[in-house]
Amino acid sequence: VVYLKEYVLREILEGSGVAMKENLEERLQRSECALRALREAPRKYLERHKKELELLYCAVYAKQRIYSLCRNRGELGDIFIVSGLAPSPTLPQVEDIIERFGPNTLLLTEKDETLKRRGRRIPTMLKNIFPIRIFQEIVALYSLPSYDDIDPSPIVTLSFCIFFGFMFGDVGHGLMISAGAWFLARKGILKQAFASVIQIAGYSAAAFGFLYGSVFGSEELIPALWTTPMHGINKLLVASLVAGAAFLSLGIALNILTLRRKGRVGKMLFDCEGLAGLLFYWTALAAAAFTFTSDEGVPGPLLFVLAALFLTIMCSSLLERFFFGRDEEDEGGVVHTFSVLHALLSFVSNTASFVRLAAFALNHAGLSEAVSMLGDMVQSVPGGPFFQAGVLLAGNAVIVGLEGLIVFIQTLRLEYYEFFGKFYRGGGIPFEPAMWRSPE
Repeated sequence: VVYLKEYVLREILEGSGVAMKENLEERLQRSECALRALREAPRKYLERHKKELELLYCAVYAKQRIYSLCRNRGELGDIFIVSGLAPSPTLPQVEDIIERFGPNTLLLTEKDETLKRRGRRIPTMLKNIFPIRIFQEIVALYSLPSYDDIDPSPIVTLSFCIFFGFMFGDVGHGLMISAGAWFLARKGILKQAFASVIQIAGYSAAAFGFLYGSVFGSEELIPALWTTPMHGINKLLVASLVAGAAFLSLGIALNILTLRRKGRVGKMLFDCEGLAGLLFYWTALAAAAFTFTSDEGVPGPLLFVLAALFLTIMCSSLLERFFFGRDEEDEGGVVHTFSVLHALLSFVSNTASFVRLAAFALNHAGLSEAVSMLGDMVQSVPGGPFFQAGVLLAGNAVIVGLEGLIVFIQTLRLEYYEFFGKFYRGGGIPFEPAMWRSPE
């Protein structure tokens, strides 16, 4: 709509030029004042009615959010049926809120045991303290634990730091990794969760560097609190095998606990990854220790126990059926035999796999020494100090970047294949609660 006002040209132009100019300036000032008033009007209105408008917005947003949550759910006339899952500790709070703000709402609850019997998959919500919460990303990268599974995050936190530090022990290189991860996370290149994992792993490498007495590959700057990789190879090998045996035993023990919680008592007692398998593994380790350390060989009773445990594992399916009975279908005898033999042989291969801890520790020391030797070789040429500095910088950068990545991958392999393979099934689904703020 256009509003027009009629002006008589004679009235506008009457008077002298000065008077006409003053008249126009006065009218311009009045127009500017009116324009400012119009511009300020919305702000003043919002200031005067701020509380009422906020309440109106909250009411509209609440109704819209509630409708979006109830949409595509069960509906009968004006009644909506909404089903969902809530953590048990929050149930009293949910009941209190519904009682205060939803007087016409009926709340029906069921426990997780009932839901599982009905075939409902229950999601997983991990709640760990720092720094365990950081290493949840490592576990989730493999698979999220199911609702009935054991959360391995606390064990992974400790073992990951030990394995990485063992293979990459150096004070300077460890601190360089931590600083690099912090820088990449600050620039947004690396996800914060993984950057935190790498930072903690770098601190662990620095701690092992004090045990090895190594700073940027030099073993002369600080004394070794334990041993040096180049002069303590036997210690590293023994420590890596002991760590592997302890870690595998822990994995089997967790599998025993998992089977007990699932009610599979027969499998827990007689399976190769149950109690019989754990005893067989320890007995085999004792037999191997006697073989390498004693001139008299393996004692007869130990061989008898080893054979008895082997037969128990081979007949695990029959023993489980005899003592406990099973409804599920058995695998064939040939398949069972080969699977048992494969599992028992994996004890040997899994234990030997931990030799990589000593191997990579020795490899890291060797690479660092090679870089130092290259730096000394170029020192005698013209401009030697500059070339030496360049070689040392480039060499240490390659060690930190390339070897650090390789050690990280090897640490993941030990966690996923050697450890998780003994007990962890995963397959969980994350708990995604309905948030008050609608997702973007």
